[in-house]
Amino acid sequence: MSALLPIHIAAIMEQSVDVDEIWRALRPWGRYQVRQLCFMWAAMIPCSFHLLSIVFIGYRPDFRCATTSPPDNKTWNASAFYATYDKCSVTLSSNLTNSSSTTSSCPNGYSYNEYNDISFVTEWDLVCDESTKLDISQALLLLGQGFGGLLCTGLSDKFGRKRVHIISHISLLLLCIATAVIPSYTALAVLRFLTGAAIEGLLLSSVTQYVETLPEEWRFCAEVMGLVWWTTGIVLLTPLAYLMYGFSWRYLQLLLALLSLYSLVEYWLFDESLRWLMANGHLEEAEKVVRKAAKMNKKNFDKVISEAKAKTIELENLSGSKKEIEKVSADPEVLIETYNPRNTEVKKYGMFAILKDRVILINSAIIWLTWLTNILTYYGLNLISTTLYGNRFVIFFFLGAIEYLSALAEFILLNRIGRRRTLFLLLATSGVSLLVATLLSMFRGDSEALGHLSTFLVLVGKFGITGSFSSTFLYTSEIYPTNLRNAGYGYASIFARIGGILAPFSVSLHSYVAWGPGVVFSVMCFLSAILILMLPETRGRELPTTIEELKTWYKANSGIRRCGTTSSESL
Repeated sequence: MSALLPIHIAAIMEQSVDVDEIWRALRPWGRYQVRQLCFMWAAMIPCSFHLLSIVFIGYRPDFRCATTSPPDNKTWNASAFYATYDKCSVTLSSNLTNSSSTTSSCPNGYSYNEYNDISFVTEWDLVCDESTKLDISQALLLLGQGFGGLLCTGLSDKFGRKRVHIISHISLLLLCIATAVIPSYTALAVLRFLTGAAIEGLLLSSVTQYVETLPEEWRFCAEVMGLVWWTTGIVLLTPLAYLMYGFSWRYLQLLLALLSLYSLVEYWLFDESLRWLMANGHLEEAEKVVRKAAKMNKKNFDKVISEAKAKTIELENLSGSKKEIEKVSADPEVLIETYNPRNTEVKKYGMFAILKDRVILINSAIIWLTWLTNILTYYGLNLISTTLYGNRFVIFFFLGAIEYLSALAEFILLNRIGRRRTLFLLLATSGVSLLVATLLSMFRGDSEALGHLSTFLVLVGKFGITGSFSSTFLYTSEIYPTNLRNAGYGYASIFARIGGILAPFSVSLHSYVAWGPGVVFSVMCFLSAILILMLPETRGRELPTTIEELKTWYKANSGIRRCGTTSSESL
């Protein structure tokens, strides 16, 4: 009997599929979980580094046509020659009687108010007719994220979170090192796309795993800490960029890349997601993980499993009396002898399962719009930071530091007022503040006070959209079943990349219509805030395991039903 004990316990773990009870029995913030979480949270730092480094490695300083000389012909008199310089053209004139003038597009290139290789923009003269190449380079990065979301989420559901995490992180290291030495813009564009895919694989596998490493009542805390680590990456980016000021942009790029060197040994540093192992029938590996966690947390493995199973039996009414539950909890072998396992078939879902049900699809579409809004506004605000009133390093630093307040607000609100109301409040805050900031910027004139007030309100808008962005990660993970959760992230990522692709063009839009980005961001925030109220509240809900559980929950909680639409027809 004792020789078969591990196998039977593994079968019971699979049958219960109640990973939360195992984490509770192990102690949610035990040494094992904290170590696992730290590696997932730490991955947020390189993600934020390389998503936003474009602000510095792609910085576009003030410029004008470089000094030129009169054409080498008899028509021009050098002593009477003078030139009028503009950003993208130079006009050559002579003050003699037989004077003539001509305009050309910077025959000697461009002159910058910074050193020539402060960024790849100045190194390759990506200004004037070539200026859209800067926006395209960042759009390609975010397009690569969409590709990575489509590819890596399916791979993560099939092969596990750990493999995708490690492969993505090592790929990110190699791609970013290559970016530091590439010779041309074309090579840069290709590498930016591939870098985006690697970032998304690392980001989504990390978020999914840290959400799955804690029980329901602590999931929000894992997400908030993820935001704190992400914000730390942004805050650190500013001093690193300032430290490398005066050197070529390639040195900053290389420095940021080398900070991911630890990815080469990550395979030995953390384990696969327990929830994924159990949901996919990898029972022996799941048992090893629980045994390791029990040892690190100084818990007895048999007692952990028996407590978790006893709680499951109690919750599912599989035991008739409190006395029986206590007996089962006290002796795991009694549990093995008395428990009759049911069918343990693991259900698999394809990505198209989301599209087959009307209510699930409508709720998903609202989440997708919210992702689009978050990405567009969040990255748009970061990318236009150099156009705001004040020093660009100071502004970018505070745009990052304000996210610590977003994490605090998210921590306070998520479990007090729920996920849905938190998202509504944060989106509305962002929409209002950005709209007012845009109006102040339009009418400030030469007023320094209004300029600083406008920048402050942009910071408030960043506070709101950052909290919304982070909360949406958690909310999305809670409305899909285990074997469809990464697919849900994948679809959301695809729609979010539409906003990501558009975000880099905020700078170009600002150069033509100064109030354009603010109005677009505000309208999207208001629309998303209203629609989010139609979604069900997920606070206090166990993560659904199957689509059937999800449908049953939607029947009772869908916001669409509360608005008068009967959901039972499609369910």
